Amino acid sequence: MEVGYILETWRLLDLEYDDPYMNMAVEEAIPRVVSQESAPCTLRFWRNPNTIVVGCYQSVNLEVDLNVCAKYKTQIVRRFTGGGTVYHDHGNLNYAISVPKAHRLVPTGDPIGILKRFSKIVASCLEVLGLYSEIKSSSNIEVNQKKIYGAAGSIRWKTIFCHGSILVNSNIDILYHVLKFDDYPDTHFVKSVRKPVTTISRELNMMLSPKKVSRILLRCLEKKYGIQFFNGKLMKKEKKLADELYDKYSSYQWNFKI
Repeated sequence: MEVGYILETWRLLDLEYDDPYMNMAVEEAIPRVVSQESAPCTLRFWRNPNTIVVGCYQSVNLEVDLNVCAKYKTQIVRRFTGGGTVYHDHGNLNYAISVPKAHRLVPTGDPIGILKRFSKIVASCLEVLGLYSEIKSSSNIEVNQKKIYGAAGSIRWKTIFCHGSILVNSNIDILYHVLKFDDYPDTHFVKSVRKPVTTISRELNMMLSPKKVSRILLRCLEKKYGIQFFNGKLMKKEKKLADELYDKYSSYQWNFKI
């Protein structure tokens, strides 16, 4: 059901850095400031360079081939949300949503609710592009039985936060090399669920840019949930906090802590 009129206004941040540690620091800074009601509901679009992003409760050694990472100069960073390990490059479109805990899109206060809603938006975007997709879970979408989208979320600092990644034209060959796809014994670490992956460009047999996909996603959000976006900037307190968090996200202790 489409709303058809504007219910609220969100800030749109088209903001990325060539440094994956800063990208992760900004990911945490925004929901922290939104929780203080100093910043509006925010949608951020961004990309990482050649990078592996590990879930908060995972083991790098079990998930990642460190020798191959060294060969491809692939960087490794740990995020503050759970879930599995993913590969990023400039062919990915990453998004992050930060809204207050009591927001209308998550009336139960459960981040799964907004993950489900955004998964439907991603599926609608893929349909606009001419691709039939299957929503396998609140955080997993497949096309032709191959994963094309994944997401994670959390409740922190009285904020509902979720972020995800869409494979638009990523280098699948590097992805398969730097990530370990062999199963490993049961462990207390969170294990990634390895599945065949694909990209939008591969499925359409044409090159597509992450920018174009982001524009379609915005239109789908506007129609479905009555959200109007304005182009915003990072607030001074967000930038200051991100600079402070950078020390954590760039540290060996954080990224290889378990």
